[in-house]
Amino acid sequence: MSPIKRPSYLRLDALKELGNIGAGHAVTGLSALLRRRVDVNVTNVDLIPVKIIYNFFNGPESMVSVIYIEGYSEGFRGMMFLIFPHPEAEKLVEIATGEKLPQGSMRDEYSLSVLKEIGNIMCGCYLNALATFVNRKLLHSVPQVSNDMLGAVMDSVLVDLSMESDYALVLETAFTMGTNGCKGFLFFVPTAESLDTIFEAIGVD
Repeated sequence: MSPIKRPSYLRLDALKELGNIGAGHAVTGLSALLRRRVDVNVTNVDLIPVKIIYNFFNGPESMVSVIYIEGYSEGFRGMMFLIFPHPEAEKLVEIATGEKLPQGSMRDEYSLSVLKEIGNIMCGCYLNALATFVNRKLLHSVPQVSNDMLGAVMDSVLVDLSMESDYALVLETAFTMGTNGCKGFLFFVPTAESLDTIFEAIGVD
């Protein structure tokens, strides 16, 4: 895909449908995990240059909680990131556990394990939906979670994986339980070859 070519509206609509399918599966998984009804809605979808991911937050120095998983098969590779600004991550853990978090608890093992499980379900459901679209089995790594500055996390993960990609698919995601809600961002960063594979499988120009 050309680095300056914007995706068509048909492609974005197809990608949004892909996100909605993944979110629909995530509702079932998260509701079973948390033993209560969870609504997950993809409110916006876009394909953006990787370098402007920081624009969705307060720059690369923003403190965030990031859950990330690599999905891969022969000739296909990409990284899923579920990212929450710290205040939203705290709200999500509180919603999930029904407990008020003490200050600074986002680094304790309990909070991290809750985030990791939520991220595992969200990223796993999206990768499963993606695997159906591209008609191939996708394996994925064990989920990892990090609390740090956004730039530090993204740089270290993508460099370590030798990811060569110009674009990220961003799915703005809202989580609600009853009257409580929080918002995070799901990013899929594919290699250029993998992005072409997705569009070929979708079959829209």
